[in-house]
Amino acid sequence: MGTIRIGIVDDHAVFRKTLRSTILLQPGIKVVAEAEDGSEAVTMVEKHRPEIVLMDISMPVLDGIEATRIIRSKFPDTKVIVLTMHTDELHFKSAYQAGACILLPKDCSKNELFKTIKDCLYDS
Repeated sequence: MGTIRIGIVDDHAVFRKTLRSTILLQPGIKVVAEAEDGSEAVTMVEKHRPEIVLMDISMPVLDGIEATRIIRSKFPDTKVIVLTMHTDELHFKSAYQAGACILLPKDCSKNELFKTIKDCLYDS
C-alpha cells in the first residue's frame, strides 16, 4: 500500500492550512494540492490526480456539490469526501447524489477523518 494522495478544497485558507498540517503528521497520507473553490478543484484534480479530495460544500464560483459531480464524472477513480459544517439531510442527499463517498462534519476527530479516508479509498 503506497502513500494516499489528498487534495483539499475549502474557501477558508486557515482551515485548509490546519487540515494540511494535521495530514502531514499522518504517515502514509500526503496533500498534493489545494483549491479554494469548486472550479479550482476540478483543475486541481486534472493536474495532480489525488486519490481522495476533501471537499467543502459552500464555496464561491462553484459549490462543492457541483464540483463533486464534475470530478466524479471526469475522474471516476478519484473519491470525494465532503467535509462540511452542513450536516442536514438535504446536504447528505445532495452529496451522495453527486458521487461523494461520504459526508463528514468539519468537527470530526482526526482519527475519524483518517479512518474514513482509508475506508473510502480501499472499501469501494
